[in-house]
Parts: sequence; C-alpha cells; structure tokens
Amino acid sequence: MPSGEIRQLDADSVVAAQIADDARRQRPAFDKNMQKRISRCSAEPDQCPVRTPEYKDLTGDGKDELIIGIEERQHALVLWVYRIRNGAVTQILNTVGRVLSVEVADGDLVMRESSDSAGYEARTVFSWDSAHQIMMSKEMEYDRKTLAPSPEPGQ
Repeated sequence: MPSGEIRQLDADSVVAAQIADDARRQRPAFDKNMQKRISRCSAEPDQCPVRTPEYKDLTGDGKDELIIGIEERQHALVLWVYRIRNGAVTQILNTVGRVLSVEVADGDLVMRESSDSAGYEARTVFSWDSAHQIMMSKEMEYDRKTLAPSPEPGQ
C-alpha cells in the first residue's frame, strides 16, 4: 500500500488475507463454518458477521487505522486493528471478547464487555505502544453495571 492511505483498502480483502495468514501459521481465528460465513459476505450481506469497518487515528500519527469487528457465536466479537507501516498492512491489535461496546476516546480504544461477575462489566483500554509498535492493554477495570431507571408509577 504505497499510498499509505488505509481507506483505499478493501476491508473484505484484509479479512480474507488475515484468515489465510492465520491458516498458514496453523493458528486459525475461526472454525471452518465461520470462515464459510465470512467468505459469503458479498453474496449474503444480511448474514455477514463482519461489521462495517471503522477508521480512527489510534497511533497519533495523524493517519487513520482500520478497525474491523467480526461477530462470533455467543455474543463474542473478534476485533482486529491494522495500520500501514512502510507501505505494508500490519495488524496492531487482535483481541476477542463478549463486547457490549467499543469506542475511541483520546486515541485509546475502549472495549466494554460483560463480566462473569454478577453486577459488573469489564472495561479494557488499549493504547498505542510506540516501542512495540502495537496496541497494548493499558488498563482493565470492573465497573458496576448501570441499570436503567425504573419508570415512575403510573407511567
């Protein structure tokens, strides 16, 4: 990717290349059934587990990174983040969780997940680590679940 513009990439091609690379390394991220679902995304978009890609500057270099989420069974979300480094597409984050939400705040990627502990949610913050050239978990904490307020009587 000599232009250095990650938005010019086809996200589906990035996903296919990552799956192929994982298979070559004998570390598949998905089982065969899930791989088939992903490969049929263009033919069956309503059944596609790959979410619409997002673009945010997570490294602080003024250029966007590509954020891809892939929904798995049991409410799990595989989250991959890529940047262009020296003209090549490079994965800088590979994580999975039972995600409730993902957001970017001050250049950090914040992932909220359901927790096995009753009444709590996990919040993990991933930040760019320039020394290692990847997104690293900067902090993880458990927060009490916020419950929706009960309606007033008669409403």
